[in-house]
Order: sequence, then C-alpha cells, then structure tokens
Amino acid sequence: MDMEDGTLGMATKNGSILINNKLSPAQEKGTVDHEDTHYLQVKEFHASNGKEGMDYGDDYLLFDGVKYPRKDGKIYYEGEWHPEGWPGFKWEKEAYNS
Repeated sequence: MDMEDGTLGMATKNGSILINNKLSPAQEKGTVDHEDTHYLQVKEFHASNGKEGMDYGDDYLLFDGVKYPRKDGKIYYEGEWHPEGWPGFKWEKEAYNS
C-alpha cells in the first residue's frame, strides 16, 4: 500500500502486516520479519494479561507493563520524544534483531 516516506510497514493488532508498495523484494522480506515481531509482541501482551509484550492506541504505547505517551507520530520515552520506529525503543530493538 502507499505509505508516508520513511514508513516501510506496520503490524496491526489483528495480525495483518501492511507493507509499503515501493519496497524491493529484499526490503519487503526484512520488513515482514520486523513487523511480525511486533505482532508477536502484541500476542504476548494479551497472553500475559499486559505484563509482557506490546499494546497500543492512538495516544499511548504499552510495553512490558510500562505506558508511554504517543502523539503526532512520536513516543515519549525516557524523558524525550522520539519518532515511532526509532531503533532505540526496547520493542524496536527486539524487532530489528529478529
């Protein structure tokens, strides 16, 4: 699908993985693997009753029981706002290492 510049893909809570239609086959595979990790994080959240894994809404992201504010494409993490997808987030580190 068409996505903003810099957005490669996204995982939805229902298990769908949306991919930017401008990616090469190699980028697409890496993006699917990355987003699949996020989907597994969401499943883990529900299986652990919110103690582990990830959940999100329009104005927050929960990871391993900690709630982070989310606004205008950014997440407030450890005292600073960072763009969604920033590799320094704990949940992104897991996905980048998948």
